[in-house]
This record gives sequence, structure tokens and C-alpha cells, in this order.
Amino acid sequence: MTCRAPDSALTGDRYLETLVPSAEKIVRAVHNDHPMHVEAMLADAEMVYTDPATAARALVVLLAAMVPDDQTAAELLAWRRNPHEYRRLRAAGVPAREAAHLAAQVAPIRKGSAA
Repeated sequence: MTCRAPDSALTGDRYLETLVPSAEKIVRAVHNDHPMHVEAMLADAEMVYTDPATAARALVVLLAAMVPDDQTAAELLAWRRNPHEYRRLRAAGVPAREAAHLAAQVAPIRKGSAA
């Protein structure tokens, strides 16, 4: 049985298409603060492209293609102002864009501070 190359319906490129699941996992790993998963997905990309620089470049292009272009960098990174609250809201079912906006409005609670 031979392994068929994936369809290129999403990306237009059969190699990039194989990296779509890895790109999705990188997004989740970054949002969940799991750097080891990012490293694993970079290794997956290197298996497809054989060269680390080409693999990283392909993932950068793929991830950039997945980012909405109707938001500013500040809007896209708003979740980083309070990542714990963002994760709590997402776990509660709040959509990502709304969770990022809401989390940015709440000051992070620091250890040892009064509630």
C-alpha cells in the first residue's frame, strides 16, 4: 500500500498541506504555554522539508496565512496581557477574539496580592 500525498485544497501546496495539523498544534501550544510542543512541530516540519530553515520558513508562511488580516498586532496579541484569564475564558467556551478582549480588560492576579 502506497502513501498518497495529501490533497492541497487548503494551501494550494501539497507539502504545506502536510503541515496544517502541525500549525494548528503550534497555535494551541503557544496559547497554552507548551514550548516543547512547538519544538515537536518544528521537527515535524523539518521531516517534510529536510532543511530546518526551509521548514521554519514554510511554517511561518502557513501560520501567517492562518492569521486574520482585519486585526492589528495589538488586537491579535491582546490575550498575552492576561493569558491565565484568556485560557479560563476559552475553557468556558468564550470565542478567542472575545476572550482576548475581555482578558485584556482584567488585571492579572499576582501571587500574594489581595483578592
